[in-house]
Order: sequence, then C-alpha cells, then structure tokens
Amino acid sequence: MHVARFGVPGPGSAEVLLPELTAGLEAGDTVVLACSSGLGTALRQRLPAEAVHTVDPALLSGRAPDALAGYTALLDRFTGTRVHLVTDSSGVHGAGVPAWLQTEALLNHVLADRAVDHYCVVDDRALGAAADQAMSCHPWVLAADGPVLNPTRRDPAEVLRSLWSAPEADPLEATRPTLEVEDVGSMRELRRALTSSLAGGPLDPAGAEDLVLAIDEVVANAAEHGVPPVDVRLWVTERRVLCVVADRGQGFDEPLAGYGPAHGDDLSVGGMGLWLARRAVDRMTTAPLENGDGCVVRLVVDPRG
Repeated sequence: MHVARFGVPGPGSAEVLLPELTAGLEAGDTVVLACSSGLGTALRQRLPAEAVHTVDPALLSGRAPDALAGYTALLDRFTGTRVHLVTDSSGVHGAGVPAWLQTEALLNHVLADRAVDHYCVVDDRALGAAADQAMSCHPWVLAADGPVLNPTRRDPAEVLRSLWSAPEADPLEATRPTLEVEDVGSMRELRRALTSSLAGGPLDPAGAEDLVLAIDEVVANAAEHGVPPVDVRLWVTERRVLCVVADRGQGFDEPLAGYGPAHGDDLSVGGMGLWLARRAVDRMTTAPLENGDGCVVRLVVDPRG
C-alpha cells in the first residue's frame, strides 16, 4: 500500500502512524524510518528502539530515476519480510516539486509487487498548488481507523502525462539562443558545439557532460523514430540551462518508460537512452510544435533548484 497522511511531519503525525506501525511489529514485520528528524524522533520515542531501522531520507530523494533506485535498493535489504516504510515530503526541498511528484506517482508502479506498506506524510504547506496532485499520487489515505481508499487517486501514467505535458513555450525561448543547430547532420559536431556552449555556464563539467549525453540521446531518438529535420536550440544562463529538440513526427506517449535501465543492471545492453536523459535533467517535457506539425522535447537543468 502507498498511503498518504496529510499533516506536519512531527508528533501529531507520529501519533496517527503509531497504531499501524505497532500492529506491523506485532505481526513480525519490519519498520523502516526514512523521514525528517522531527517525525523520526517522535516515532523512535514511541517504538521499541531495537525494532526500528533508520535510514537517511536523502537516499530516497533526487531526480526520479535515482530516487526509485534508492527505494528498490532499500527494500532489497529486507527481502523476506513485510516492510512498513515511513517517509515524508521533505524531498521536495532537494529535488523540487515536479521530481518528487514523479517519484510518488511511479512508486505505485515500481513497487506494486513488493511487500511494503509505505506511509508518506505529506506537508501540504510545502507543496502549495501541487497539494492536489500529491494527493492523487496516493491510492490510500490514512484515516483515524486506518488506511482507506483515496477517491481522488489517479493512475500513475495519467499523473505523469500531466507533469510531462508542457504546451506553453519556456520564457527563455523568446530570447536569442546560445546555440542553434537546424537539421542536425553530424552528431559528433553537435556534441562538440554543445560542450563548447555549456562551458562557463552554471553546470560543473560532470553535469555538462551528462546533459550533452542526454541531448545526444533525445536527438538520436528523434532522428530514428521521428520525422526529419531535427532542430536543436540551447539556452545557457547564469541560473539554468534549457535545450529544445524538435522534429516533425508525432512524438511518443510512454509515460512510464525511462525511469530505470531498460535491461535491468546490465548497462552494456542498449535501450538506455531515455533513462540516461531523465537522470541528467531536472525536467523533461514533450508537446506538439506550435503549428501542430511535429513534436518538441524540452530539457531543463536548474542547478540552484
């Protein structure tokens, strides 16, 4: 179960969670706390110390592919037992709201076959207008008598489509791009031009290299599966980087794809492009071209959040 408890991650939420966690311990299950200090301290004060496992919540945060890898690695440590996992929305502050929402939606898909009851304390004060979206990511809500079905829950693919879709152009697109390549021919020349344009920008060398790889993968996919020409525009500012890749095809609609390696842990096999791209950017969206004749993919990196 993926269960939401809306409230402040502190003593009040701990009291609501306590009956569920206590029942789990009595059944021989495992309790794992991967939450902020206020909630974690309140729960540890109320539960047997020797029965509770505490892990750093940072292991479950970040861009969605990395966060999901953290969840699966954590649960792999407790194979053979049912896990009662407590997290909260503190990850919003590190990865940003869109990345956190992607992770919350995808957990319903990625962990569907796992023996885990995941209690997520959601502080709607930190989410603002995204609070309703956060609610829709959770199939269950924790009520006074235990978890109940959430009537506003949405399918993970539907949530992801709403996050992926960005029909409006980024404001940066009204300005002159740092780099513009129409009808990409040589991928090698494109990579060189991208690397040169990113030098001196807000990304460190490793981040710049990752972004070049992500753009390379998106362009290659557009060339293989889309309709030429493929055009690339890049904006590099002091705070953020935006890359827009456009082709004349219909785009793709696979919202659950690319959040893990296409072939498991064997990275020597192909099919890694979308996963690598998602790992390298803070936000990737798709939309039709303004004239309706094609598809545009926007990749955004904002190192300062």
